Amino acid sequence: MKKPDFETSLKELEGIVEQLETNNLTLDETLAKYESGIKIYKQCYQTLEKAEKKINILLKKSTGETDTEKFDLKKTSEE
Repeated sequence: MKKPDFETSLKELEGIVEQLETNNLTLDETLAKYESGIKIYKQCYQTLEKAEKKINILLKKSTGETDTEKFDLKKTSEE
């Protein structure tokens, strides 16, 4: 089975967070949602790490040095 793309996983994670914030779940349901959310979070984090590594490779100078800048997600999402 193919792993869902980043955007799909992120939307699913946001849905889980909303469900957890409603406080309408039983303890068992809450634990199951939390566990599912952690798994999705880890997948998203790994995807972002891979993307960051790719970007660093693309920014690599011909001298072998790497130009890296901190990527500010908040800044780009506000634009």
